[in-house]
Amino acid sequence: MIIGCPTEVKAGETRVALTPQWSKTLTEHGHTVMVQTQAGTKAGFTDEDYKNAGALIKECIEDIYDKAEFVVKAKELKPQEYGLLKKDQIVMSWFHLAEDVDFDMLHSMLDAGTIGIGMELIKLPDGTRPTIKPMSEIAGSLAMLEAIKYGLVDHGGSGTLFRKLSGLPAPKVLILGGGHAGLNAAEIALGLGLQVTIVENYWKRIAELRYMLPAAEVVCWEDSTVYNLISNTDVLLNTIYAIPNQPCLISREVVRGMKKDAVIIDIVGNGIIETMHYTTLLDPTYYEEGILHYNVANMPALCPKTATKALLMASGPYILAIADKGLKRACAEDPALFQSVCTLNGKIVHDEVARNHNLPCTPFNLGMLD
Repeated sequence: MIIGCPTEVKAGETRVALTPQWSKTLTEHGHTVMVQTQAGTKAGFTDEDYKNAGALIKECIEDIYDKAEFVVKAKELKPQEYGLLKKDQIVMSWFHLAEDVDFDMLHSMLDAGTIGIGMELIKLPDGTRPTIKPMSEIAGSLAMLEAIKYGLVDHGGSGTLFRKLSGLPAPKVLILGGGHAGLNAAEIALGLGLQVTIVENYWKRIAELRYMLPAAEVVCWEDSTVYNLISNTDVLLNTIYAIPNQPCLISREVVRGMKKDAVIIDIVGNGIIETMHYTTLLDPTYYEEGILHYNVANMPALCPKTATKALLMASGPYILAIADKGLKRACAEDPALFQSVCTLNGKIVHDEVARNHNLPCTPFNLGMLD
C-alpha cells in the first residue's frame, strides 16, 4: 500500500502522523511511505531521518494526496486540503466530527468519496478510547500549565499566580469531568497546592477518583452545586465532550457570575460552555463576559516530541493493520476499528457523526468495501 504523510496545516500544529521508526516498520512490511518535506521537523525528525527509514520525501502536499492510497494525519482536514481528496482514498485522522459540527470538511469528504477513519471514534469493549487516552493525558497536564501562564499580566491575565503560597489562601480549581484529562489536570493542580474539585457524573468513577486523589474533592454533577462552585472558582477547566445536539451545560449567565480574575480553560471545544469558541495556538485567548477564555483543541502540539511519540503508540498499530491487511479485513478482525469508519462512498456511515450534523446515516457494513 502507498501511505502518505503530509505536513500538518492546522494553525500552530507541530505533530506529525508518522515517525521515522514507524515509517521503517511500514517499509519493512513492503509498503511505500511518502512523507512531505519538513513534516516532522518540529517534532525533532529530519527529512534525512525519514530517508534513512526508507521513506520517500515529497516536496509538496499535492504529491502526497495525488499518489497515496492511504493518507495519515494528526489533525483534521483544512480547506487547502479539501480539493486534494480522491475517491476511495483512505484518510485517517482525528476529525472529531461526532463532537464538532464542520459541514465544510464533512462535505468535502462526502463529495470526494473519501473513506474517512476517525481515530477518536475507536472504542474498546470496556468503553475506553485508546487513541484519545495519551492525548487527553497530555492535554490535561498542559491545561493547568496554560492556566498559570494566562493568569499572568504579560499574557493578558489579571496578575494572579495559581499557586499555593505561605499565608495566602490557595486558589480554587474546578474540573468538569474526571476522565484521563481531568485526572491529569487534577494531579498538576494538587502538586501546586491548589484547592481542587472534580465534577463527575458516574459513581464508579467518583469512587475511583476519590481513591486515587484523596486530596481532591470529587462531587457528583448537580446543577445548583456546579453553578455555585463556578461562581467561586479561580480556574474553570472543562474536559467534557458534548453529546450531539446537547444544550450547553454552562450558560452565559453562569459565566457572567464568575470572579473577574478567573480563567476558563476548555480542552475539548464547543458545546459545554456557552461562551466558548475555538481558538488557536497562534491566538489562544479572548475575553467574554469579562472572563479570560482559552479554547485550543490541539494543546499537545505545544510538546510535539512527546506528543508525536505518544500518538504513534496508539495509532501506529492501526495504521500497520490497515496497510498489511487492507481496510476490509482489518475492520473484520477488529470491531473497534470497524466503528471508526465515518464516511464511505459519499455517505455518512457513523451514527454519531450523522446525528451531530443532523444528516442521514447509512450504517457501515463490510460489503461496502467490496
